[in-house]
Amino acid sequence: MRKFLAAIALISAAFSSPAQVKSRGVPNAPILLEIYSDFQCPACKAMYEGTLRELFTDYVAKGKVYVIHHDFPLPMHSHAMEAACYANAAERVGKYEQVSDVLFREQEKWAATGNVDQTVCSVLTPEEARKVRALAKDPSIIAEVEADVQAGHAIHVNSTPTVILTHKLKQYPVPSGVSYDTLRRFIDQLLAN
Repeated sequence: MRKFLAAIALISAAFSSPAQVKSRGVPNAPILLEIYSDFQCPACKAMYEGTLRELFTDYVAKGKVYVIHHDFPLPMHSHAMEAACYANAAERVGKYEQVSDVLFREQEKWAATGNVDQTVCSVLTPEEARKVRALAKDPSIIAEVEADVQAGHAIHVNSTPTVILTHKLKQYPVPSGVSYDTLRRFIDQLLAN
């Protein structure tokens, strides 16, 4: 019952808040995959590069899986909140995927130097970079990231990546270190039922 009430709270929050949905795929896909992640988290980078990229190609692009990304910057990562704000700002100019990709790909560099701006702007035009820089500091963007964090707390997310797969209203937690092959087999099994 608690999970059901938390799900209702999340749905209500999604429709009542102005937050952008950082998603890939078609909303009516048979499987929903929600990811709570931190751009500065090495395990999130590993999952993005080793599992999610292939999932995007093999399932999301084919309308079988709909992916929603939720920001969950961990307090121990000193630049994670800034990175999340930049990614949310990039969503507003249609560059979320490119910015997410570069943030994970170049994670070690910007995490060490703190130069999130340079990393993000490397995949933007000068005009897009100007807009994203301004938006990243906007209180509404900060509120979007904080709303994701609160939604995560509501369902007891306490580490990243946390992945929840939903099929036919049944939720399945996905282990953070899951290989693409294992996830693929599980998805195929669900789709076959």
